[in-house]
Amino acid sequence: MNVLEGMRWGEAQLLDKNIDNARFDADMLLAEVLKVSRDKLYFERDRQLSNEEENAFKHWIVRRSEHEPLQYILKSQEFMGLPFYVDERVLIPRSDSETLVETWLELVRQEEKQGRARIKVADLCTGSGVLAISMAYYYPKAEIVGSDLSSDALEVARVNAGNLGVSVNWREGDFAVSIRGECWDWIISNPPYVSMADYVQCAPEIFREPSMAFLGGQDGLKFYRRLAEEAKTLLKPEGKILLEIGWDQGEAVCGIFQKKGFATQVFPDLAGRDRVILAR
Repeated sequence: MNVLEGMRWGEAQLLDKNIDNARFDADMLLAEVLKVSRDKLYFERDRQLSNEEENAFKHWIVRRSEHEPLQYILKSQEFMGLPFYVDERVLIPRSDSETLVETWLELVRQEEKQGRARIKVADLCTGSGVLAISMAYYYPKAEIVGSDLSSDALEVARVNAGNLGVSVNWREGDFAVSIRGECWDWIISNPPYVSMADYVQCAPEIFREPSMAFLGGQDGLKFYRRLAEEAKTLLKPEGKILLEIGWDQGEAVCGIFQKKGFATQVFPDLAGRDRVILAR
């Protein structure tokens, strides 16, 4: 087959298996096989695929047809304009989470104008490390720790930090356990916040990702309660917490922290949905 035939064949195969964004995914897989950008495919539409290229492409289409996420096949996902390695050991970064990093950067730069420059940050449930690494990349003056219960996830995070040339202190531990006994300017987290009821309704691709990265207890609020319970022992007097939340969890999460004496503020994502909560 030539490139154009490959694009059409791949799309048809994925559509037959009810894969969302079938054309985009087929194009991206073919582009990766050919080592070109997606927009170059049409310029090379008459090029014949070698036997090796055709076999590799067809193998990847089969994998995607079985609802394996595109990012796991390509081993990559962009986040905050940076390339990250991902595989089955970690949650695939979502663009929604960029709201957390962007909000943090804005708040920290405001504080910098008031004379606070060197800050100590803990990123809990760091996974592939995208939050911690993005913060370190765009604000290198911060001292950043990334913590996760999964040693496999931390291996991926270390690879990403090395690839992007940033320094993050990685720690293994259950949620806040690895940062106890220290005082932090910021605690950042995109914790598991999907309820059991919502999880069972998810797209098939979700079940290929680590379930521990999604499930936040029966109602999705387990980790917010855990952090609120001990947050005051972890923060400096002016310390703050910045957390990603589900679009419908703003009121509930604010209530959890307000009961522990925190003032809260909710920030929306680009779609206008509640996405990040600040507790101080």
